[in-house]
Amino acid sequence: MTFTKLKNKTVVTDDDLGYNQRIGMPVEVFCLERKQTIAFGKVQSFSNHKVCINGNHYCRDQFVLFGFPAKI
Repeated sequence: MTFTKLKNKTVVTDDDLGYNQRIGMPVEVFCLERKQTIAFGKVQSFSNHKVCINGNHYCRDQFVLFGFPAKI
């Protein structure tokens, strides 16, 4: 199940984040260090380096983001 999630639901590009933001779909922020989900919510804003979810900023290169890819 984890492999399927990483393969089919990882949100990596700006297009992916923009798509999830436009349709209002929540995104999961997963910490590889703690091996647990640390946030779940709608994308409020994002840049090349950070994503803002529920008023908190997460570094895009330190966390794995799961949602719906723009091109399914």
